[in-house]
Amino acid sequence: MDVMAIVEEDGWKYTGEWHDGESMVCSSFVTAMWKAAGIFGDVYVNAVEWGPKDVYQVDIFNKGYVDERPQQCKDADPNVPWCQLLGKYRMNFPGFSSIPAYDHMNDHCGSIAPDFNRTAGC
Repeated sequence: MDVMAIVEEDGWKYTGEWHDGESMVCSSFVTAMWKAAGIFGDVYVNAVEWGPKDVYQVDIFNKGYVDERPQQCKDADPNVPWCQLLGKYRMNFPGFSSIPAYDHMNDHCGSIAPDFNRTAGC
């Protein structure tokens, strides 16, 4: 079996010169925090398999927030349902809050750079 195809599981511990304990990147850390807070309910989520695009595409955000945002947010970005106040470049989140969470979401979802589109049926 190709080692790259093995689904990593939350809680795996790594040891060695550069690692000691669980290893998470920013997107898996955010997902693990949401999981610990109960945001996914009974849906089984494996946080370490989530990337940045998975974090913003999962359907947990208040899409009606576009009308509720503070005026500074509306002034900075009038047509998006998030708030970005700083930065030279504007963020774009294709598919924002569009995929309902489901068991083992992203455990077997391949994608190819540079667009990282989800594979069919994933």
